[in-house]
Amino acid sequence: MEEKFIMHPTLLFRSFGGFASVMSGLFLGIGHLINLLGEADDGTVFGQSLVLFGHLGLSLAFIGLFEAQGKRNGLLGNLGMLLSLIGTTCVTAVVFVEIAGASGVNVKPIFDEGVPSIIYTVGPLFFVLGTILVGISVMKEGVLPRMGGLSLIVGTLVFALATFIPNAEGIITVIGGAITGIGFVWLGGYLLSANGKRELTNQTKMSAII
Repeated sequence: MEEKFIMHPTLLFRSFGGFASVMSGLFLGIGHLINLLGEADDGTVFGQSLVLFGHLGLSLAFIGLFEAQGKRNGLLGNLGMLLSLIGTTCVTAVVFVEIAGASGVNVKPIFDEGVPSIIYTVGPLFFVLGTILVGISVMKEGVLPRMGGLSLIVGTLVFALATFIPNAEGIITVIGGAITGIGFVWLGGYLLSANGKRELTNQTKMSAII
């Protein structure tokens, strides 16, 4: 008798998260590369726009990855999820303003005052810490591909390193963005794959029994 695969709401939600993860990984990697190739110090409008859409998609991606691990998230997964969502939301706001900067508008005064200054400082920090914690959780629990989690950790660390090496900030940002992007594509692809859906469904059933 032929086995029928039914798309349950949970799997549908994971599929959306997986698709968002794949697209965000591609947008971030390509966007940073385009910014590097551009002549302006503030990047390009197109490159920054891709980075913007990448971070918008990460909100769904993080939720999809969090849901896929379910009860296995633990403290690291929960904290990583919280910091990542707050961080990527703040970074989205920052990049939105930076798009104007890439267009030639002087946006520096915006980040020097009040709440925007806090968002500009805290947002990227939360995103870095959250993404690293999510990567550690993925590697620790083994529900999702561990290499995807490792890519998130390594890529995010390399990306953060760019801040401390101004002379090579552009190329380091591209390398870090590419590695991180590969991690999101890897994890998202797993959520979208038939084997991934079956394995996650079986793990969900086992968790319910336990």
